[in-house]
Amino acid sequence: MKESIVIYGAGGHASVLTDLVRGNGGEVLTLFTDQEGHASAVHYETSLYPDAPLVIGIGNNQARERLAASVSHSIASLFHADASIAADVTIGEGTVVLARAVIQSNCSIGKHVIINAGAVIDHDAVIGDFVHVAANAYVGGGAQIGRGASIGAGAIIMRHAVIQAGSVIPPLTVVA
Repeated sequence: MKESIVIYGAGGHASVLTDLVRGNGGEVLTLFTDQEGHASAVHYETSLYPDAPLVIGIGNNQARERLAASVSHSIASLFHADASIAADVTIGEGTVVLARAVIQSNCSIGKHVIINAGAVIDHDAVIGDFVHVAANAYVGGGAQIGRGASIGAGAIIMRHAVIQAGSVIPPLTVVA
């Protein structure tokens, strides 16, 4: 990825993305935030680095969705070098795929999705926009995850299961 980007966010998820960008040989030009007290971040300005693509480094699905509707920068997607993504997977803008994540053949991944470290998305799964699949979660073949859903760490979503939009699946839960 050897490019320069800006990240909207200054918390833990933004830190992970900063490390990912630098590990891929890129540069983070700035971190944007709307919160006070972040010494290393600046308030979002459309005129600051206007040609640099932006990725939203905020783990909260609803906040990520609100921000995606309001930013004017072009949107970047990030993929960790240690992730495995099948060649025929479709991935929407702003999505991040972290270390050791696996996305199998014929999956569709929406916009501004977080596929966290070690998560597995099996063949033919459909992941809606603004979803977070937490670390080490498994989404079975043909499963459908609705917009804005949160799949907790270590959760198992069985084959062909349907998770409704906005659902929160607790960590270590099995959904048949």
